[in-house]
Amino acid sequence: MKKSILMITLAIALAACSATKTDNNTTDTTATVAQQGQAALVVDLFDKEWKLKELNGQAIVLDTTFKREPQMVFQKEGGKLTGNGGCNSFSGTYQLKGDNGIELSEGVATMMACPNLKIEGEFFAALKLVKSYRIENSSLLLESDKKSILARLELAK
Repeated sequence: MKKSILMITLAIALAACSATKTDNNTTDTTATVAQQGQAALVVDLFDKEWKLKELNGQAIVLDTTFKREPQMVFQKEGGKLTGNGGCNSFSGTYQLKGDNGIELSEGVATMMACPNLKIEGEFFAALKLVKSYRIENSSLLLESDKKSILARLELAK
């Protein structure tokens, strides 16, 4: 009986210790998503493909004859940012700043001609203005210094 009580007490203590432990690298980059009565799912910024859905509050409409979609990936190791603007691949770096602040480098991109260049140009221009981000449900919102939403990206399925 005493062993059982001791084991239960130790299990509760271990659970409490692990629940209060925080990691400063992940607390600013995660969000909890409640899924219709199911267990909560934690979505973070890193190593996931984020597909562009809106620019400056307007849904993007892609040329259906061209299969590429604007997307980006924030690689956790090395702070590297890679993606595609809908035509041209791009890469650069990012640096997290305080509470959900983020700074994106100018980066480099290929220079091919494709049907989605207007959207791509607007996407690249928006990336230059990004100062913060937040994750809501499965959406990544990139914001300006005035907290206006520049781009909304969805977690790729």
